[in-house]
Amino acid sequence: MAETSTITITPRDDLLKSLEKHNSTFTTLLSLIPTQYYIAPDPEVADSKWMKNKKRKTGEEIKEHKRKVKQDKLDPLNNSKTLDQIQSTSNDNTDQTESAEIKDILPEAGPSNLRPLPPQASITDLRAKLQNRLDSFKRQRGVNVDEEGSTSSRNELEEERRRKRGEMRDKRRNSRKEERRKEGERGNIAKTQLIVPQLPREDPTSSLSFPSVSLPSSSKPKPNGKGFKKITDPSQALAHLEKHKEHLESLPEEKRKEIQEREKWLKAEERASGVKITDSEQTLKKAVKRKEKAKSKSSQAWAERKRDIEKSAATAAKKRNDNIAKRVDDKRNKRLGIKDKGAASKKGKSRPGFEGKKGKGGGGKK
Repeated sequence: MAETSTITITPRDDLLKSLEKHNSTFTTLLSLIPTQYYIAPDPEVADSKWMKNKKRKTGEEIKEHKRKVKQDKLDPLNNSKTLDQIQSTSNDNTDQTESAEIKDILPEAGPSNLRPLPPQASITDLRAKLQNRLDSFKRQRGVNVDEEGSTSSRNELEEERRRKRGEMRDKRRNSRKEERRKEGERGNIAKTQLIVPQLPREDPTSSLSFPSVSLPSSSKPKPNGKGFKKITDPSQALAHLEKHKEHLESLPEEKRKEIQEREKWLKAEERASGVKITDSEQTLKKAVKRKEKAKSKSSQAWAERKRDIEKSAATAAKKRNDNIAKRVDDKRNKRLGIKDKGAASKKGKSRPGFEGKKGKGGGGKK
């Protein structure tokens, strides 16, 4: 037999109750969503959120704003949900009529000291005001606002700026040329010279310490008064002195005496100025001998150091070769099975307190 399926029809009242229940549930859920997420705000209100400082407020406006914010924050009616706000819109007309009736019933109040606040300017008005201000600045600079967008006016402005920069550059260049020309005409002004020659200042570095020497370089004095050549090497100074003496001996008697007298005065002047002059052969020979002795001592020290370096390098090379040979022997002995006697004896020896052996006395194997 074929089975018969029975279809139960839900009563109309039950369907209405179910729909009302679902409707109330969805309405409650929608009331939990704030209105700012599905109601588009006014453009001016949205702009005012990011332009808080669009207008400088006075003290009264700031106080009124704070009072209003505090009142709105503490007002319980402002905490109503979206459902309440939607339901309250239907009663706006009735509230307006009631407020009109109340105004008609209540007597008019007398003159008040309260003054209404000035209306706040919108973002559009502020932008227009800013544009007008910019246009006024441009007119003050001599820019035609009506033709500003044209390419020709911009090119003219750029050309005018370039012309002014070129004029300033040329002016600076000409002024510099004029200054250089005046300086060239004036020339170098000679310094004021004293009638009495000024003595040089005492400088500890001006006098040369031995073996720096000053010797006569020629028989004729130099124009600047310095007739001695400074030589720091005593051997060169000695050779120069001998050559100078030979030159004097080859001259006539009168000429030689004249040169010697002049050199005597020059030496006196140099000594008076603090320069050490060494023209004695005996002193120079001692200096040469002392320098040769120091040089030989330094050469001996260098030879010893070089010998020590070579010895240490040879020792290191020998040690390296010995280690390489020992490693080769150990590998060969290990391959052939030969034990190293030295290593075995060293391994069998125990250290007291560390490697004790089992048995009497803890000694090694006998």
